[in-house]
Amino acid sequence: ILDIMSDEAKKGSNPSDGTVLNDYDNFSFTPSHNAIYGWWTTVYMGIKRANLVLQDVPDIDMESDLKKRLLAETRFLRAYFYFTLVRAWGDVPKVTTPYPPNKMKRAPQEEIYNEIIIPDLEYAIEILPVKSDYPTASLGRATKGAAKGILAKVYLFRENFELAEQYALEVINSGQYSLNPDYSEVFATNSEFGQGSLFEVGALAESGQANGGNQYANTWGVRGDPNLGWGFGRPSWELIQEMQGDPRLD
Repeated sequence: ILDIMSDEAKKGSNPSDGTVLNDYDNFSFTPSHNAIYGWWTTVYMGIKRANLVLQDVPDIDMESDLKKRLLAETRFLRAYFYFTLVRAWGDVPKVTTPYPPNKMKRAPQEEIYNEIIIPDLEYAIEILPVKSDYPTASLGRATKGAAKGILAKVYLFRENFELAEQYALEVINSGQYSLNPDYSEVFATNSEFGQGSLFEVGALAESGQANGGNQYANTWGVRGDPNLGWGFGRPSWELIQEMQGDPRLD
């Protein structure tokens, strides 16, 4: 949805496929559109689950360092969810308990930033381990670098370029990440959680699902020969022109 609404992509695919997505390309969608409703409710479900963890885990008798890490991971995710909301809707209801009132007014987005997003990410930065401290089986969990990366993006959106640069450089200079010399390899299976990955959501193949656990890659894969997908989110001609001479163009 976000790419199609930008100047960098068109609906793509065949003209008769997914025609409702044209509403996002030309900004004629309504608040009751299924994709908008599903997006909103899914993000708030994530916030509810995070609030449930933050409410109940402190009272669980468990190893203290693990408890601190789990709470920091949860606050990282809650900040990520709220950052998604404020970028899309601006002012949104501020839900900090698992079971809020049925009807809530929107809180100013500045309040969301200052009381949830930034404090949650700062807490995550303080507590979470760096990527290399995780064993292979735990890759995909939130890390100190992931929290710094998102906080840099938060300050970029708030036009605090000094702090955006500070946190971005801390990620770059951490020694935990590097760019893959072959850009096409970034999307290969063997690059999952690879050298340039700050935070990604892994998908497990499910029994009976030939394309794995979801259709994301299937939907956005390029149509043609070979046919790698359905071709939604086609790059705009303007973006293609801007990429001339860029090693990522192909």
